[in-house]
Amino acid sequence: MKHIAKVLSQILREVSQGITKPLVSRIRVKRCLWRYRKNAVPHVFQWQWSDKPNRIALVSLLVHDKLDGAYLEIGCDSNQVFNSVPLVIKVGVDPRKGGTVRMESDKFFDSNELLFDVVFIDGLHTYEQVRRDIANAIRFLKPGGWIAVHDLLPRNWVEAHVPRIGDDGAWSGDVWKVSYELASTPGIDFRILNMDRGCGVFTVAHPKVMLRDLRRDLREVQYGYLCEHFRELPVIDWKVGFQWIVNAKRAAGKV
Repeated sequence: MKHIAKVLSQILREVSQGITKPLVSRIRVKRCLWRYRKNAVPHVFQWQWSDKPNRIALVSLLVHDKLDGAYLEIGCDSNQVFNSVPLVIKVGVDPRKGGTVRMESDKFFDSNELLFDVVFIDGLHTYEQVRRDIANAIRFLKPGGWIAVHDLLPRNWVEAHVPRIGDDGAWSGDVWKVSYELASTPGIDFRILNMDRGCGVFTVAHPKVMLRDLRRDLREVQYGYLCEHFRELPVIDWKVGFQWIVNAKRAAGKV
């Protein structure tokens, strides 16, 4: 009888948690929406990505002629992208799970000595952190290398908000802000592919290129700035981006 009572108690506890957790989550989201209501913007970008390739296809395109090279991924999570990369030399940095290095990206770059052919950045979704990751990645990029950045096209103000509103659903954060720096930095050839939540791709003229610093102007702006200044960004379709990458590789004698 004691065993049955224990089992029943466990079942009731699990049922109770299954009911209360979603309720608590909804209440928390509503509180956050109210708290940050001054940042709310009605504009929604109606992008459709389901019929387009994802970031795995992009990374595969970038590495396909560099199979004897080195790949770096910042923010691996479930290794969805990392495991798809066929290179033997590859490093995945994530403080929680996935990849090969259990460390924050800042610390990794402080001790890193490798140079990479392709870098994919999909770590902490905040402008300041991604900006540091990009600046560090440029320092360790081989000549002719490529850097890709995920989550540059949030669809609404909730997806773009920092801090995050709610634990469920898509969250791009304010990574989009770095796009304005990349697009205006001499020596950086940058595009945003309108696919899979927005994938930025760029090459650099040389490893001493300095990312333009617009932090004083961008640090405090919200999603509304993106809506108003969206046309300033080099957003292109996947097909156009594919051809741009292929042409750049051909020009460099890589394909």
